[in-house]
Amino acid sequence: MRMPGKIVIFILAFALLFPGVASPQNFNFREIEARVLEYRKWLDQVGSNGFRYWVRLDSSKRPHKLYVGEGFMQAGREDKEQFIEIFSRFLAGHPEKNMLIDIFDASTGKAIGEYGFGGFKLF
Repeated sequence: MRMPGKIVIFILAFALLFPGVASPQNFNFREIEARVLEYRKWLDQVGSNGFRYWVRLDSSKRPHKLYVGEGFMQAGREDKEQFIEIFSRFLAGHPEKNMLIDIFDASTGKAIGEYGFGGFKLF
């Protein structure tokens, strides 16, 4: 009956003796914050007041709905994919994680693509 208490003590002792192994991952949070801040600055430049790659974001539901503008439509395939990938990482708040995004044309409101487990797809 006292087994759960012994397991907790064992886990705590292991964590104290081997802190590098016991911690989930050793992240440099300042580096992550700096990278996400760079993403934000770049996204502001290509946003509605810049190249108009994106006009607005609806994050009330998942996946996020990203409404893209004329700049996105005129960009090449690689530029579009890089933009969506950076936007996804910005939304996730981490340079190595991604967020699911549905892509909509801002002028028509129609779905034109998605970014998710299958990668970047335009319809």
